[in-house]
Amino acid sequence: MENIWNTMDPRLMDIIISVVAFVALLILMVLLPLYLSAGIAYLIAIIVFIIMMSGAGIMINLKAKPGKAK
Repeated sequence: MENIWNTMDPRLMDIIISVVAFVALLILMVLLPLYLSAGIAYLIAIIVFIIMMSGAGIMINLKAKPGKAK
């Protein structure tokens, strides 16, 4: 079954995921230091950002259909 995530251009999906991950990074960098010490909070925010970007890259690579390059 075709849906928007299967038919969307992988480059556009990569940009959208990158923007969402960056916004999540900013939110975590603002909120986590309120609850944890600053060093640990920033480290956790960066690790979450890296995991989000890595997961998104793997997902896009797995869903890319060979032979449909434009």
